[in-house]
Amino acid sequence: MEKKGNTVKLEYDFNSSANLEVFLPNLKNWYRVTSREFRSFNTARRLNGAEYNGPLYLFGTNKKVPLTLSGKLVGYDYVEKRGKHRL
Repeated sequence: MEKKGNTVKLEYDFNSSANLEVFLPNLKNWYRVTSREFRSFNTARRLNGAEYNGPLYLFGTNKKVPLTLSGKLVGYDYVEKRGKHRL
């Protein structure tokens, strides 16, 4: 039987048990998120209150993408269209 869904272990270049926050420009505030969302949020990010400048990944993958500060999850629209995940 063929495996379906997420078969690759996601890379975490940070302490995933830390206090992970992202800045949401529309709401003008910081919000706590999971490590899976943190690695893919295309906005200012902080780790235990300190600015985080690590790599940005396409949501649910290990593919690195450039930071553009769009304030959204990178690649989440593709995942959402498939109906697999919701925030």
